Amino acid sequence: MRKIFISILMLTMAIVTTAQNNYSQEDQKKFANEAVRTIKKFRKTTPFLLDEERLTLLKTFETYSDGFPNTSFKEYLAKTGEVVAEMEHMVPILYTYRDAFDKVLREVKTTKVKKGTALVWLLYNMGFVVKTPSGCFGVDIDHRYAEELEPHLDFLCITHNHGDHYNVKLMEAMSNNGKPVLSNFYKESEQYVSTTATNYKIGNFTIHTDISDHLADPKLPDFVTLFRVECGKDAGNFSILHCGDSGFNPERFKNVQGPVNMVVLRWGAARENNILGIGEGQVQPDYAVLSHLIELRHKPYPQGQASITKTLEHLPNVKCNNTIIPFWGEKLIWHKGELK
Repeated sequence: MRKIFISILMLTMAIVTTAQNNYSQEDQKKFANEAVRTIKKFRKTTPFLLDEERLTLLKTFETYSDGFPNTSFKEYLAKTGEVVAEMEHMVPILYTYRDAFDKVLREVKTTKVKKGTALVWLLYNMGFVVKTPSGCFGVDIDHRYAEELEPHLDFLCITHNHGDHYNVKLMEAMSNNGKPVLSNFYKESEQYVSTTATNYKIGNFTIHTDISDHLADPKLPDFVTLFRVECGKDAGNFSILHCGDSGFNPERFKNVQGPVNMVVLRWGAARENNILGIGEGQVQPDYAVLSHLIELRHKPYPQGQASITKTLEHLPNVKCNNTIIPFWGEKLIWHKGELK
């Protein structure tokens, strides 16, 4: 069911897009910056139809990011007060970053999930929020405002101890309110710390973990926890496997293997296909989601970021018929055995 038009993809990727449009003074009054207009258009698209308009908008977000140094993003994270709001108002990629959080928080707070349904939001980087009729959890939530999600989360999963995959204030808020933080390093939630393959039961959720290397780095052989969450009957038996920054070695996936409705990969690099199949330690996903797009702490590709351009190049070679690329703030709906 992959609705991808390869010819359009190749054509669009060959086009050099620019992030700076020349708006009239009236337009600049109406829009805080050009990201307002870009986001408005983008919210009318869907990750299930990668047409020319969506491709162009994704490339526009990448151009916003490429024009904003990672040092400036780190300075933004360190600032407080009115200057933060001013930066979000003026800088397109920061406006996009803030808008995505506001959208996810608003929808998580207000959306009542119907029986047999699960909702999945991509917040930022590899951060996902999943809400079902009976609970809500997050995986790898990293955002300046992440702490505001705490009242709405029942538990939190963190794949590894790198700052772009967790938020200290959110972890502390969860722990202070007696909510589980599942990881291989956060000792404040001692009951849920494990460096070996483990199984947990939290409410209607069944969680299976395994331990992987970090991006096949021999210096970090047991650094990443893989999380497979079975959401239960009231969620239409939705299951999700989050791979974090794994090295994608099937030997490390044995406790999370098998059929799964949604697998969160990184950016579709060739080695990620190693876990897709029917062998031992492999998974058979209904949908594969490519993520880790534009982590603003990293320099633009190829110095660090998983770029949208390279992810689009990887896309046709991912060994899952339904491979999609959501972007910040987008919501996926699981119902009657399908994502939409």
